[in-house]
Amino acid sequence: MSKSIGRLFSGLYRVGAVRRTIIVWFLLQAVLWVFFAAGYLAKPGAWQDVPAVAPSSAAVGGVASTMGYIVLRNCIVLLLIGAGNLLVRFGVVTPGLLVLIVQGAAIGWLAGTNGFEVPFPSVAAANMQYLRIGLWETSAYAVFCGLTLTKSLLVADSFPAKEWAEKHTLRSLRFSGAEKALAVLTLLLLVGAALVEALYLAR
Repeated sequence: MSKSIGRLFSGLYRVGAVRRTIIVWFLLQAVLWVFFAAGYLAKPGAWQDVPAVAPSSAAVGGVASTMGYIVLRNCIVLLLIGAGNLLVRFGVVTPGLLVLIVQGAAIGWLAGTNGFEVPFPSVAAANMQYLRIGLWETSAYAVFCGLTLTKSLLVADSFPAKEWAEKHTLRSLRFSGAEKALAVLTLLLLVGAALVEALYLAR
């Protein structure tokens, strides 16, 4: 099992940017839904007799300020993922990839236990909201992770690092046309999701 997982992760560094991003996206969604199921089974009562909470109670001022807050919050996650990928890689794992997996687990558990600031009356309602907003936010995380995953400045064969097998500088970083397109896609997903969420909370 561990060898199969190792081969899966090592394969991420041998494929193109688009294919790598697709694999990372599926990995994130798998983690998210596993933890959603675990949260749902752990706290089924969270979906019963849910008190009605107005979406506007979670807004931060108007649409523009709420959207700005959401974008900032998600940019912090992207910064952690990107910095973790760029700084170092141990074997086939980067801190940025771990951040992505932990983020997926946290989102899935939060959703499964209906622990949102504005809880949902049913699983169906929560899933519909995920399709409208959460899917695009998590996709932005996965796309950004996929395009930065192979750009580590320091690479070691194992953890902890006994020596660096590869050393690079920021000036040596190069991004292909596909990777630049993925960066634009990340921005579009991030802003689009923030706008839809801000409009929802402003109701």
